Amino acid sequence: MLLYCASVMALIIVSFLLFEQDALQWVSSAISELSGYHGSGLFLLFLFVVIMLAFDIILPVPSSVVAMFAVAVLGPLPGAASVWLGLTLGCCVGYWLGDCSEKWISTRWLSVKERQKARQLADKMGGGALIMMRGVPVLAETSVIAAGMVQYPFAKFLLLTSLANGWLAGAFAYVSLYSAESDPFFLVLAGSVLIPVIGWLLQKLWQGVASVSGDVSTSDIQQSAIEIQTIKARFTVHYQYPVCFTHDVFSPSNSDLLTLLLRAGQEGEAQGCVLIVDQGVVNETPDWLERAQVYFQQHHQYIHLKGQPLVVEGGEAIKQASQTDKLYQYLLSHQVDRHNVVIAVGGGAVLDTVGYVCATFHRGIKLLRMPSTVLAQNDAGVGVKNGVNGYGSKNLIGTFCPPFAVLNDFSLLNTLSHRDRRAGLAEAVKVAAIRSVGFFDWLENNAHSLNAFEDKATRYAIARCAELHINQITLAGDPFEAGNARPLDYGHWAAHKLEAMSHYECRHGEAVAIGMALDAYYATEIGLLGQSDRQRLIQLLTALGFALWHPALDQYDELGQPLVFRGLEDFRQHLGGQLCVTLLSSVGVGVEVHDIDSDRLLIAMRALKRDHQAEVAVQSESLTWSEVS
Repeated sequence: MLLYCASVMALIIVSFLLFEQDALQWVSSAISELSGYHGSGLFLLFLFVVIMLAFDIILPVPSSVVAMFAVAVLGPLPGAASVWLGLTLGCCVGYWLGDCSEKWISTRWLSVKERQKARQLADKMGGGALIMMRGVPVLAETSVIAAGMVQYPFAKFLLLTSLANGWLAGAFAYVSLYSAESDPFFLVLAGSVLIPVIGWLLQKLWQGVASVSGDVSTSDIQQSAIEIQTIKARFTVHYQYPVCFTHDVFSPSNSDLLTLLLRAGQEGEAQGCVLIVDQGVVNETPDWLERAQVYFQQHHQYIHLKGQPLVVEGGEAIKQASQTDKLYQYLLSHQVDRHNVVIAVGGGAVLDTVGYVCATFHRGIKLLRMPSTVLAQNDAGVGVKNGVNGYGSKNLIGTFCPPFAVLNDFSLLNTLSHRDRRAGLAEAVKVAAIRSVGFFDWLENNAHSLNAFEDKATRYAIARCAELHINQITLAGDPFEAGNARPLDYGHWAAHKLEAMSHYECRHGEAVAIGMALDAYYATEIGLLGQSDRQRLIQLLTALGFALWHPALDQYDELGQPLVFRGLEDFRQHLGGQLCVTLLSSVGVGVEVHDIDSDRLLIAMRALKRDHQAEVAVQSESLTWSEVS
């Protein structure tokens, strides 16, 4: 802002130095011609004065010469009126120039923060600066242009400059009456500069007396409000957490967990931990808890369990208030504090719920996540979101709280059914579809290996998917989702609703696959996504074994609209009131849209169902011929 004002001042000074003599000669010759006018010609003189003073803001017009001419030829009152009107119009021209230049410059040179500082400076200086500078060469022009740039309230600006211009016009009128009796220079100086300054100082003195006596005026309250608004508490919190990949974490020769836990330990003390485990892990691997306890006993001088591990129910059942209360009681009974580490082992629902409890217990305790599903290892486990269900809505209650660490143990995936393994791959397709055409190509080329759950391909897919999720969280500039865009929720507005409609019989990954397919059909319907790219997405999901339709989608409301469409309203509420849905414009490129046409979405949904039925028919016919042969 200061640089801008200095530039304006320099421009005005340079123009005067270069063109003042030419301008003075032109104005003097014009005055010589016009001074002989009488009668109706005086009106032309009046207009001449007004126009010259109005453009004094951008041209090197000798304003004092023009003003003295006006009061000498037109008389004190008409001359003063022409001077006042010309100077006031010039202020308006300067304000307009400043306003226009602000809109141009701010988009190129100034940040939002710099513009806010300029406006705060203008508010702090108040109208006194405008009044004082009206009689000072160069600063008079600079001040009104600067007022326009900081968008000083125009009504207040016009009132203050009009009053100040009145003082100036009066000073020139006074000179015309008494210049023969005394030196006019001092009188002009006093009238144009000193009187406004004295008036402004008296105003400030009166405000100070009023504040001491306790007589608070409206302007005092407004000024106090402005000052309060400028008080800011600003600090930066640095987040960093490792995401590690390992195999068989409780093997005697594996020190990965120990290394992570030692990061949180206090000097000379063994790190206290508690273990919360998904029931599904215990069911599939009965000796898992025993091996975990043996591991802690093996390293007891460094780490120890503060109590028996807590086994919790997995899936959506844990994301209820009764279960969170159970977790709070467990942490309280074992005196878990902010120096301890909670180790959560399980699928995404368990990690979400334990994460929410840890973020709110003692205002935040350390959480180490050990995801046990493909979906959790490549998505939910590596992010910063936690949440539980409430009031009929998925993840309505939650927090943004980064974990202390994430440890992906690939051996945990051996406990999963083929259906659960496959479900987790939907998130890999999602992040590839919106962010990486290279990864999408790799998924296409390795779809058969992934569908067969070959270890090498599965591990790479999980690690690459986790990496892309972390890049989105850490590099996209909105880790805590302050804005409306949710690119990582591609396909999720329908998925969340479909899960609830199926009473969670439909896995999250399965629902996301259907949601992505529906959004791809809609993007093609509105002309955003080409049919070839849509077909690539559909073929990849099909090759991975996903069914792209679910019977729950055939539910309709009383108006004949699919119930799943209500997921858009749920999504809008989740985003804070403004709908923002990610769609594909091509493979690897996601774009945000803020409006969904329900009629065209219905057409897309019917097309998806029709193509799914055709695909099922082809597969059925193929199986029949296979049996015959």
